[in-house]
Amino acid sequence: MNFTSCFSSCFSSTSKPGRNESGGENDQDMCIFTYNELRIVTQNFSSSNKIGGGGFGTVYKGRLRNGTAVAVKVLSVELESMRGEREFISEIAALSNIKHENLVTLRGCCVEGANRFLVYDYMENNSLAHTLLAREQNRMQFGWENRREILLGIARGLAYLHDEVQPYILHRDIKASNILLDQNFTPKVSDFGLSRLLRVDISHISTHVAGTLGYIAPEYAVSGRLTRKTDVYGFGVLLLEIISGQSVVDFDLEHGEHYLVQKAWEMYKANSIIQLVDPTLGMNYPEEEAVRFIKVGLLCVQEIANLRPGMSEALKMLSNEIDVGPVQVLQPGLVADLMGIKLSRKDSSQCSSSNVSSMESRPGLHSAYF
Repeated sequence: MNFTSCFSSCFSSTSKPGRNESGGENDQDMCIFTYNELRIVTQNFSSSNKIGGGGFGTVYKGRLRNGTAVAVKVLSVELESMRGEREFISEIAALSNIKHENLVTLRGCCVEGANRFLVYDYMENNSLAHTLLAREQNRMQFGWENRREILLGIARGLAYLHDEVQPYILHRDIKASNILLDQNFTPKVSDFGLSRLLRVDISHISTHVAGTLGYIAPEYAVSGRLTRKTDVYGFGVLLLEIISGQSVVDFDLEHGEHYLVQKAWEMYKANSIIQLVDPTLGMNYPEEEAVRFIKVGLLCVQEIANLRPGMSEALKMLSNEIDVGPVQVLQPGLVADLMGIKLSRKDSSQCSSSNVSSMESRPGLHSAYF
């Protein structure tokens, strides 16, 4: 499907071409903005309004004429690789016709020359990577109740994408910097630039490997077979990260790289899993619930994808609707050397330089919208 047909299909039932920047008559309306409208709302893309940047462009804060604060993502298109264009289309395909409390709201878009613009609701509290996980002082402001509600919200959003919408939506890059927090600290899954649609009658999609090192499911890294269990793995890693307050990948000169998944597994085997809980919480958390959450995280990152729960099942486990006590946890999978895996694959055509550059050694902190 080319850009024109995809764009038309995504907006045929929801867009309001030619609307001004009022944001639409209600929150359901999708707008096609003009470049001049976005230039005005961002004060000519002023550097003072810049709120982030990433590999595909820059994000600016803006304010519509009705006073609504928005985030304007400017995607730069690379003509040779078409990076930026694919991400633009993926975002529209994923978000144009769905709405959920725990998904970022796409208000509209704009096409101008080689640039593609996406307009979202503005998130006052940035991302989990920036607000919760950036430093110890930040973590101290998030008690157990906050972390529990954030994890339940993320799980609800992913369960909606995986089980309630058709075709299903595979996010493909679940990580802390892609979870935004609104003024009430309600989590919103964001950045659908790598997402793929999965028809209900097929089990997987074969695609080039993309995502962030530390969150990538091992079977996906090896085979390029993308399934809903790929997102489940990323969610499991994120869960462990939120509960522990630790980075997905740590590095020190004496021991080299330490992966959070492996650390959690070793604690689980030693029957000391409670030691993984963020020490900034002190003793102000329910130990039984904390153990249950960590066990769900480990179930989500098991090496054998079929053994991982689906997102709806994981949500019920977290909510204690399903008892995880008797459930056996098996060894997690871990991708420690993505380049080594890529070089060993027989089909080297899937290992282009553009794919390699999309990988990160640790969670990105550059922008809440990339």
